Amino acid sequence: MRILGIVLAAALALPAPSSALRASAGKQEKKESELRKKLNAAHTGAADWLSSQQGADGAWKQGPPGREQPSVAFTALAVTAFARAPKELRAKVQPAIDRGASFIVSKRNEDGSFGEGPRGAFLKTYTTALAVMALSVTDREKFADPIRGGQAYLKQNQLKEGVDRGGSGYGDEEPTKEGTKKTIANLSTTGFTAEAMESSGLPKDDEFWKLVIEFVRRCQNNSETNTDREFVEKLKAAGLSVGDDGGLYYAPSPDRKIHKAGTVKVIDKEVVQSYGSMTYHGIKTYLFAGLAKDSPEVKAAIDWVRKNYSVEAHPGFPFDASKRNHLRGLFYYYYVMARAMDAIGERPFRTFDGKEHDWPVELAGQLLKTMKDGKMWVNENPAWWEDNPLLVTCYVLNTLDLLMKHVE
Repeated sequence: MRILGIVLAAALALPAPSSALRASAGKQEKKESELRKKLNAAHTGAADWLSSQQGADGAWKQGPPGREQPSVAFTALAVTAFARAPKELRAKVQPAIDRGASFIVSKRNEDGSFGEGPRGAFLKTYTTALAVMALSVTDREKFADPIRGGQAYLKQNQLKEGVDRGGSGYGDEEPTKEGTKKTIANLSTTGFTAEAMESSGLPKDDEFWKLVIEFVRRCQNNSETNTDREFVEKLKAAGLSVGDDGGLYYAPSPDRKIHKAGTVKVIDKEVVQSYGSMTYHGIKTYLFAGLAKDSPEVKAAIDWVRKNYSVEAHPGFPFDASKRNHLRGLFYYYYVMARAMDAIGERPFRTFDGKEHDWPVELAGQLLKTMKDGKMWVNENPAWWEDNPLLVTCYVLNTLDLLMKHVE
């Protein structure tokens, strides 16, 4: 009792919170409330604009001005953004979701894929992944049959040989100047395919996930885990090596031309440059596949983010004031970043410089700052189709859906 009395006396002796502190706390609460209001307004304005771009057939279109065609991929991105929206916002766009989902289902092929059909095969895997994701977040029970068909197609098209083993390419084949060639796996399509499988509930003991982990390891600058002999030998023959910064890159290929961030000299060796969107794709894909946060693969990738965290530029692409190279694929990067940070579950996120980042608030602020006319987004750098406001606004609405889970 004597100890309790001392504790109570000490507590009573403490000064009451000052009016300044109370005002500061109130101001912080108000700030967060104001941010939520601004996000709601931005989401509503962008959703209204995106809805106005939907065709009578339920599709959103893609292509050069005057030659646009209904697109399963763009429609799936829009439907996913609307279906993942907070409840009160989703209710407003439900008719657009229903029309979009019906269009997607109408483009289902006999082999379970969606979109282009048997002839135009070079984007079928990518399109099918987005379609499965859209139908899964819209209504997994209602669309169970086309979802299962899509899952089966994606598993069938998971590559099974060589350094591509475990990964997914854009489709069955890819266009070249000479015609077409067999597809190669890349981390972008593989990341979306894994997200589709996670959204649609593919069991974690499915062989698909084991193979995915194998592939993603080959896309990581981590010599502890990226030890595939065939890939390492291919890199060596091209004068390249596996790096050790923990970040990830586009594909396990020695071809310098496909690595958009280029290569970099590290001490006495040349390695493929790691960059933000691929590193975040790797993190979320590892986690979806069942690896723990403290696994060597995930820890190394998160450590790369701790060194390269940014909401203002796409890390891995050097700053360029004239060509805006640091903005290359920026909104795609934001989308993947938000999904990965949500999966990591660390808030605030501490970087190696000792700073703590409230990443949902920081990313929300950046998106609000870059919104155009209260209804859309577009990138100053046109790479990766990000001069198309429809595509970029789809990316941002998907990102806002996640941010609004965290910003009260």
